[in-house]
Amino acid sequence: MNAQERALGLGLGFSLYAFPMSRRALSSLLVVLVALGVVSHAQGGRHVVLITIDGFANFHLKNPAIDLPTIRALAASGVEAASGETVFPSVTHPSHTTLLTGVRPLRHGVTNNRMTNRVTGERFHITNLDRTASVKVPTLFDVARRGGLSTASFFWPETKNDPSIDFNVPEVFTAESKGDIAAVPKAVLDELRGAGVPIDDYFRYYGDSFLMGTSDYVLAQSAAHVIRARKPSLLAIHFLLTDEVQHELGPAHYRAHAALTAADHAVGVLVDAVRQAGITDQTTFVVTADHGFATIDKQVNLAPVFADPVLQGAVNMHPQGWSLFVEKTPAFDAARHQAALDRAYQQAAAIAGVARVVRSAEFHALGIPTYDESPFIAGHDLVIGEVDTFLTADAANQSTARVPLTPPRHEHGYLPTNPKMFTSLVLSGRGIRKGAALGHVRSLDVAPTIARLLGLAMKDVEGRVLVEALVP
Repeated sequence: MNAQERALGLGLGFSLYAFPMSRRALSSLLVVLVALGVVSHAQGGRHVVLITIDGFANFHLKNPAIDLPTIRALAASGVEAASGETVFPSVTHPSHTTLLTGVRPLRHGVTNNRMTNRVTGERFHITNLDRTASVKVPTLFDVARRGGLSTASFFWPETKNDPSIDFNVPEVFTAESKGDIAAVPKAVLDELRGAGVPIDDYFRYYGDSFLMGTSDYVLAQSAAHVIRARKPSLLAIHFLLTDEVQHELGPAHYRAHAALTAADHAVGVLVDAVRQAGITDQTTFVVTADHGFATIDKQVNLAPVFADPVLQGAVNMHPQGWSLFVEKTPAFDAARHQAALDRAYQQAAAIAGVARVVRSAEFHALGIPTYDESPFIAGHDLVIGEVDTFLTADAANQSTARVPLTPPRHEHGYLPTNPKMFTSLVLSGRGIRKGAALGHVRSLDVAPTIARLLGLAMKDVEGRVLVEALVP
C-alpha cells in the first residue's frame, strides 16, 4: 500500500485492504475526497521545526568569529540563503506574522509591535490580543489544522488563544513587559512541570539580559519535551535573548555574539530531541529571523523642514525613530497647503540622514496600509531615515544638520532593503536539496515553502515556494 492509499484509508477511517480496488480507481477517489475536504493532501511522517532567533542578522551568520556550530552544521547539510529580506517596519511582530502568513502588514494587519489607535487613543501590544483579533488572514497553523496536522508553538507572537495550536506557550506580555505566564493554558503548564521542565523559570528570567539565556534554554527544553512526547507536524519557537542584548549593547558586542551562541545551543536541544524521537529523517529545520540590527549614532531634526508658516496647524509630525509620519490635520486644505508641503518634502529628501520620502500613494508598495485604511497608521505620508540615523521633530531646534546621537542606540525598523536589516535563513533536513543555490529570499517565502514541505498549500499569498531549495 503506497502513501496515497494509506492517507485515503486514514481519511476514511478503515483499511483499504478490506475493499480492494485498482490503483487508478484509488487515485481517482483520493482526488475527489481531497476536493471535498475528507482527506488532506498532507501525508503522515512530515515534520517542520520553525525557529526564529530574534535579530539574527544575515551578517551574523556570515561572521566566522561567532560560534554557531549547530546552525552551521544544518546549513552544511542543507541550504543557506545568500540573504533574507523582511518587511517594513522591520520589527518583531509584523515580521513574525509575515513569516507565518506569507503576506505583508498591509494584509495581515500587524503594522507594529505596540499599536496606537489614533481615533480612540487606545495603545496596546498587538500580541496581547487573541489571535483571531490580531491577524486578519490565515496562518500556517490554520492551514495545518485544516490539513489535519498537529501543531505546537513556543512564545511565538500573535498566538494568544489560537484555536489552531494544539500545544501553546503564547507570547503575551504583562504591564511590565514581562512574559505573562497567566496566558499559558493550565494543562500546558501542568504537562511541562510534570515532565520536569522548569517552565516557571522561563518567565522568571525573561527580560534580564544576563539571565534570559536560561529562559531560551528552558523554552527549548519545553519544545524538546513536546517533540519527544507528541511529535507535532508543525512546531514554531521564538528565541529572544539575542534581541535583548543587541538593543542594550549593540550587534557587534561580545555579549551579543555570546547570545547568538547560546541560541545556537538551544537549537541543538531541538535537533537532539528530534533524534531522540526517532523522526530525524522526517523532519525539516527552518532557522530564520525577523530583522537585522544596526547601531544608530546620528540624528536629524526635521521640525524646521515643516516650519513654513503656511503649514502651521495643517500638519502634525509623529517621529518613531526610524521614521517620521506626517499627518494632515482637519485644517489641511490642498489648495492652500499642498504646495508648501511638497516643498517641505523636497527639502527633507535632500537632507543627509533621510533615506526616502514615501507619499500615501506609495504605502501599498511599501507593504503597509494608508492613513485612511487603518487607524493604526499615524500619518498620511512618511519620511524614513538612513539606517544609522534617528529622525526627530524638535520645534525648539532650528537646525536640520545630522548630529551625533549620544549615547548611540541599537535598533531596527528601517527599510528592509538595507543590508543591515537582512535576515538569515537556513533550511535543512527532509525535502531539502543539500548544497542547493539559494540567493536573496524574503520572509514572505517562508510560509508557502513550509506548507509545501508539509504537503499543504497556502493560497492567496505574496511569497513563493522556494522550489530551488527543495528536492524535486
